[in-house]
Amino acid sequence: MKINYKKSLKLITLLITSILIATVSATVYSYMYIEGSGNILGEELKWELGVDAPSGASIQGSYVKNLNLTIPKNSPKNFTDCLRIVNNNATGITFDLEISSVYGDISKFTTFNLIVYNSTDDPYATLDVKTPGNKASDLYIMGSGAKLTIRFEVTPVTDETSAFMPFTVKLTYH
Repeated sequence: MKINYKKSLKLITLLITSILIATVSATVYSYMYIEGSGNILGEELKWELGVDAPSGASIQGSYVKNLNLTIPKNSPKNFTDCLRIVNNNATGITFDLEISSVYGDISKFTTFNLIVYNSTDDPYATLDVKTPGNKASDLYIMGSGAKLTIRFEVTPVTDETSAFMPFTVKLTYH
């Protein structure tokens, strides 16, 4: 029997390569994980429902949920004490309010304003909710329990019987 050294060498090389691949593949890896969350303690500003807030409205952390304003046909409606912005900080805070999104039946409302009132019940800022990007900048709230009231003034188009206009308002404080 004649031994073919070339073929034997190829076979041995292939066998050694297979063993090396198997060894590397069998290497045990150890992993480390981080499971956590970020929490902001001591809300400086917070929302508070007013006496005219619609039933079903709620506050979940920094979000006001289900603030569904219902307006009768052919009748303007003011939600005089709908929401409040409360300052829990010892010092005053500057903030911005912006209509970040609005869609749906915008044209079915003649007026849809968000008005911020200060503690002396004077209008402080007015935003047209129908206009995305509408912004009131550098608003100021006094410290330690000070409150600003948010009123919605809404007028539907005459004889309009149905409309749906979801909107989002973003409050950013510095």
